[in-house]
Amino acid sequence: MKHTKLIAALMFAFIVAVSPLTAQESHSPMFHWEYTEPVTLNGKTFCGRKSGLLYKGATFADSYCEQDGYALVSGRKLHYWLYDTYSYHNGDATKIITKIIPNWVEGMGYVIDYDNVRILEHNPELANSVKILMKTRGCDVSVALVTKQNYGAETDYVVINSYDKDTGKYGFICYLLYK
Repeated sequence: MKHTKLIAALMFAFIVAVSPLTAQESHSPMFHWEYTEPVTLNGKTFCGRKSGLLYKGATFADSYCEQDGYALVSGRKLHYWLYDTYSYHNGDATKIITKIIPNWVEGMGYVIDYDNVRILEHNPELANSVKILMKTRGCDVSVALVTKQNYGAETDYVVINSYDKDTGKYGFICYLLYK
């Protein structure tokens, strides 16, 4: 019986110690977002979990075809959230860039340094592994949270890459983050 209590206490301590390391991995950026009423986009109806009209694969995240994956960038394994804005949002990533990602990082206790946002309309230096990840998943937007703790960055930041089908170019936005 004493061993069982000791093992349970050690397991609890381990979970508490590890949970801050994986907090950003626990929920997707769109986890708390939902439609308040049914919306039809390109012939498919999407609605919120609480609306009582939930159709399989019809949430807010489903309208952006949210998924996640990993890519090696400069020898580091980075976790990316991936989105397809073309299927149901006509290639418009504005809501992801200006609302969803800022709310996601602020929900984790970060403050965005809006005085030092870095934007490139064309990013020829985007890692090939990220381009391939986006292409194989059929997504035009990728988002990665890069932290000092997990990836050895000098400052925590979130990077958003977007692919423009009309120009064939990848854009880049970087928000510096502080706790």
